[in-house]
Amino acid sequence: MTKLLSLLVIGVLMFSFFAPKKAIAQEAVKTIVLPAVQKEGGMPLMEALDQRHSSRSFAKTELSDQTLSNLLWAAWGYNRDELKKRTAPSSMNKQEISIYLTLEKGLYLYNAEKHILELIKSEDLRAITGKQPFVGSAPLNLIFVANTKKQSSATSSYANVGFISQNVYLFCASEGLGTVVRGWFNADKVHKTMGLTEHQSLILCQTIGYPKK
Repeated sequence: MTKLLSLLVIGVLMFSFFAPKKAIAQEAVKTIVLPAVQKEGGMPLMEALDQRHSSRSFAKTELSDQTLSNLLWAAWGYNRDELKKRTAPSSMNKQEISIYLTLEKGLYLYNAEKHILELIKSEDLRAITGKQPFVGSAPLNLIFVANTKKQSSATSSYANVGFISQNVYLFCASEGLGTVVRGWFNADKVHKTMGLTEHQSLILCQTIGYPKK
């Protein structure tokens, strides 16, 4: 009887360890399929420009998937799918910029063509993206990375990120979100932690969230 009980316990433990439900759960977080972009509405352009400002105090409230979808499309999505042209210009149309996101649940890469988020690391890496205290608790930090094999020049990549960042600023102004673009971070540490290649160069970071009340 004792031997039978021992075999049953071992069987339960093995089933718990190898159960397919764990694989399914892990698979589910690898890709976040973003909702369809809402391209209607929003604040008139002149009002958004009037409201545009930098914020450095953020609530911990997470952004919804719909808000992330609209935000990322506004920043660097495709607005002319058939031509593979985007919402922000890039020098010689090189499109060398990638947007990474640090969320509490992990580091993701925005795949603009499929309009999805691809999991890179399932760790909370928000705090490494800047030396200001707010970056570790704000719900979202964007990391702009240039592919140096594609860029026309290092200077042009900074200009291209400037266009993308301004799109983010205007979207945030329209949606009542706060944001600030940042250049104060340990580039070597961020580069290594993210697992970037030698042909990927960090340009800037940008924090986004609801203003703290």
